[in-house]
Amino acid sequence: MSLGRHIQVIRTTSPRSFLISVRVTRETLPVQIVPSLVPLYSQKDPPAWEAGWCPFLRREADGLFACTIYPFRPRICREFRCMTMRILDRSGREAGRVKGRASLVSGDPRLVQLWNDAVAPLAGLPEKEFASRCRGILASHGFDVEIFDE
Repeated sequence: MSLGRHIQVIRTTSPRSFLISVRVTRETLPVQIVPSLVPLYSQKDPPAWEAGWCPFLRREADGLFACTIYPFRPRICREFRCMTMRILDRSGREAGRVKGRASLVSGDPRLVQLWNDAVAPLAGLPEKEFASRCRGILASHGFDVEIFDE
């Protein structure tokens, strides 16, 4: 939902075709609205669409969400893994990823231990304080942190 700040329509090339730019990956690519989803895409007002969302995401009548360009979606969408934080080791490789504040997925036993001992107990803190303290703890042990939607 929050990819709206990263995915921008550069140009409309037809009523259902667009050239988009993806800031994060520096991609520029053509996309098309799936024909069966044109009516859904055409709904430009909430509750179908909200400010800040990807320009191609829509809420369906049943409350579920639909990517109206799914077969043509950019790489960032294809590779997306639902997470709130990514933790990188000293070499820049992903050492772990976090859902919410407490759910760490990692194969690095040192990171898992550090998380369980020092970070997970902070999960009840206000969001900004949690992010700041988490970043500091992990950095002091050689990890870099990417926090999404901070």
